[in-house]
Amino acid sequence: MTPPPPLALLAYRFVGWRLGPDHAHWVRDDVARRGWLVRQGVPVLAAVLAVGGGLTAAVGGDQGRIVQVVAIVAAISLFFRSSLRERALRQQGIDAAGTPLAEATWYADDAARRRRNLLATTSTVVMVVGGLAFLAVRSRT
Repeated sequence: MTPPPPLALLAYRFVGWRLGPDHAHWVRDDVARRGWLVRQGVPVLAAVLAVGGGLTAAVGGDQGRIVQVVAIVAAISLFFRSSLRERALRQQGIDAAGTPLAEATWYADDAARRRRNLLATTSTVVMVVGGLAFLAVRSRT
């Protein structure tokens, strides 16, 4: 079971970077093991708090609003943790047994997986930062 290199691990934790067949057993074990939601959620929620707090401070908004949103997202994540676990495996292109999914045609193709990762990362960052900017501006009123 080969763990991903440090930068790939950070990308996997923060934006769901697809790691491919070289790390399939590691990913399946990571997602199936106890504490996955904490390992996956804490870095993301910390980044959202930092970016959201910075944007809110920049526009002079209510800092408590971003904390409320993060707390609500964390609570909802706990409630839907098994769905999130299944989605994480599908996103990685494997099923609960660690077998590649038939519809994940990009799974074994490094170039296709890299394109998919870059597109998904860009869209995730744009949507999250855009949403946080919207919340920051709305918290001024």
